[in-house]
Amino acid sequence: MANRAPPACKASGGRLKPVADSLETVGFVSKGDRKLLDHKAQKDYYKSIVQRYMEFCALHAKDLDAAWTSLPRSASDDATKNPPASLPTKSTGTSIPSAASELSTILLSLRKLREAVLATASTIPLTFSQQVHLFSVKIAIRAQHPPSYTPSLRYLLEELHTPSHPLPDSDLKEIISYQILDSACRQQDLGAAYELRARARRKHGFHSSVVDDVLHALAHDDWVVFWRIRRGVDSNLRAVLNWAEDRVRRHALKAVGKAYLNSDSRWITEGCTGEKDLTWEKLVDMEKLGWQKDGDKIIIRRPKQKPPANLTSIKEGL
Repeated sequence: MANRAPPACKASGGRLKPVADSLETVGFVSKGDRKLLDHKAQKDYYKSIVQRYMEFCALHAKDLDAAWTSLPRSASDDATKNPPASLPTKSTGTSIPSAASELSTILLSLRKLREAVLATASTIPLTFSQQVHLFSVKIAIRAQHPPSYTPSLRYLLEELHTPSHPLPDSDLKEIISYQILDSACRQQDLGAAYELRARARRKHGFHSSVVDDVLHALAHDDWVVFWRIRRGVDSNLRAVLNWAEDRVRRHALKAVGKAYLNSDSRWITEGCTGEKDLTWEKLVDMEKLGWQKDGDKIIIRRPKQKPPANLTSIKEGL
């Protein structure tokens, strides 16, 4: 797909003015904007968001993972500015916005649409509400932006999954998996995660071997299983699991440091971190390791040298 062109300009009174971004001209219902209270306007706005999302993926296809994780991690207390609407664009010699700026615009636009959908919930099709919240959850999870996905996860399960309009089985399983794994990985609350799984089993007949294996791996500090699962899941589930990657990696390194004097360097850089392309130098910088590299081996600690025996000569009695 062709990349989105920079905003065009038009003449007005002899001056050039940029054409306003169609997503940003709409405001929040909570702040008095009424543009999205009409259902047709909601559908058109949703199509514009999907189009911008597709352009975002096409524009950053060469390094999409980096684009998805480009948002700053500090969150604003004001949900309508979370993430910030205007982020500085890196100077690239072009007017193409940065990945963080575009991703921020998409997330904020989805929030505007969700507010409008909630405000008009009694007059619009339930299936449209489901569609908007499902799409919003998937985008926000990939961007690792909890303020944009945690409310929608609850709302989908508690309000939008109804006997008359149930979510498709695949979507229901996906949403439940996100909620359980978010509790375990991001919130580091295994008790809550197990409780959510038990509730989902009773209420929805939920079962997922991936969720079961992740919970077991985290509960038993099994980093080998955790990294194996992380490699095998789709990009959205991987984004949720990534909330736990730092502590799993550090636990693995700590365990190896206690158990071994030395180890193969590749086993440490791949086996302990789950990353095939991570170099030893980068790992040292990330974790401030004091271990030393000797060829293909990592010297974790050297055996203590025994002090020489102090033998006192024994004189024979005359």
